[in-house]
Amino acid sequence: MIQLSPEAQEARRQYRRNYQREYQRKWRQKPENKEKQKEYERRYWERKARQSKE
Repeated sequence: MIQLSPEAQEARRQYRRNYQREYQRKWRQKPENKEKQKEYERRYWERKARQSKE
């Protein structure tokens, strides 16, 4: 593993974060994925609610 300078590491992190955000944005724009996203969010909030009850 080559050692990167802190600036290079930060740049790489930024790139990865932006890439992921772009990917997710494009994914959500597809109509068939909008439903999946809603379903996922619903399950997420149900799980959160269960955890806070415990």
